[in-house]
Amino acid sequence: MLIPPNEHVLLLAERWLKLLSNLGRAKATLTAYRSALLHYFAFCSQHRIEPEKARFEDLATYISPQLPGMPYPAASATLQLRLSAIRLWYDFLMYLDLCTVNPLPRSGTPGMLNSGRGLVPRVVKLPRIPDDAQWQAFLFHAAASPLRDRLMLALTYYGALRRSEVTSLSIEDFDFAHRLIRIRAETTKSQRERMVCYSPAVTPVLAAHLVQMKRTGICRGALFRSASDRNPGAPLSFWTWSKTVRKWALESGMPDISTHTFRHLRLTHLARAGWKLHELATYAGHRDLTTTQIYVHLSGTDLAARMAMTVAETDRKIAAIMFGPEKDDDRQA
Repeated sequence: MLIPPNEHVLLLAERWLKLLSNLGRAKATLTAYRSALLHYFAFCSQHRIEPEKARFEDLATYISPQLPGMPYPAASATLQLRLSAIRLWYDFLMYLDLCTVNPLPRSGTPGMLNSGRGLVPRVVKLPRIPDDAQWQAFLFHAAASPLRDRLMLALTYYGALRRSEVTSLSIEDFDFAHRLIRIRAETTKSQRERMVCYSPAVTPVLAAHLVQMKRTGICRGALFRSASDRNPGAPLSFWTWSKTVRKWALESGMPDISTHTFRHLRLTHLARAGWKLHELATYAGHRDLTTTQIYVHLSGTDLAARMAMTVAETDRKIAAIMFGPEKDDDRQA
C-alpha cells in the first residue's frame, strides 16, 4: 500500500518552489521540479523512508530501476531532471539546517564512490526528425485542420519556436511590414529576447486569421485563442497545442512527431542551407553553441564537406576494389 508523503515534507517542497519562483525561475521549470519531487516522495513513502533522513544508499535504491537497461527505465533527460530537483531540494534543507549532508552528491564530491564522474550516465541522443517524404505527408494531413492550427504550425516551423513561445505570441509582437516576430524574453527558455521571421506565403493566411479575430472584437493581445465553449476567446494553452500536434502525429502514422519536432526540423533545414553556427544559435535563442551543433550534425553538411576534402579518394578506391564490375563478373561466374 502506497503511503502518501507527510504534510511537513510537502510544505517544505512548496516553500522551496516558492523561493525559486521569487528568484524568477520559469513556470515550466517549477512544474517539472514539483513533479520530480512528488515522484521521489512516492518512492520514499513506498519504502518507508523519511525524505529528510534519507541516505546515499536510499538514493541509489531510488535511482537503480530508472537507469537504462532496467525493467522500467526513465528517459535519460527525465532521470537527470529528477536528480537535479532532488539534489537542489536537499541543498535547501541544508540551508534550513534540517540535514547536515546532501545524500545526493555532485560529481567530484570527496570521499564518494562517484568521485570524478557523474552519479549516473548521461545518454545524449540526436533528435528524430522526419525525412522530406514524411514531412510532406504530415503537412498534407495537417492541411485539413482549421486555419488557426495551420497558422500555428507554419509559424512554429518558420520561427523554430518552442510550444510555449508560439502559444504566447501576441499581435503586438509582429512587425508585419518586414515579416518579423519579436519573441519576448519572458516567454523564452533562456530569458533572452530574439527576432525570427516568417515566409511571405504565410502573410495572407495571417491576415485572414486577424480578420477573423477582429470580427469577434479582438484586435490586441494573444494571437491564438481557444475556440471551445468552455473558455472561448481565452489565450490558447501550450497543452492544447501539444494535443493538436499529438493527434496529427497519431493519425498520420508518425507518433515520434511532437511540437518540438518543427523546431528541430527548421534548424536542420537552415543548417543544410549553409547557415553558420552562430547564426543558427542566434535564431534559435541558444546560449550554448554545443546545443546548436546538434543541427549541424543532423544536416550532414559538415560531415559531407569534411569527407569530400579528406578521404573521398581513398573511399572511392576501397569501393572500386570491393564492388568493381569485375567482382560482379566473378560472382556470376
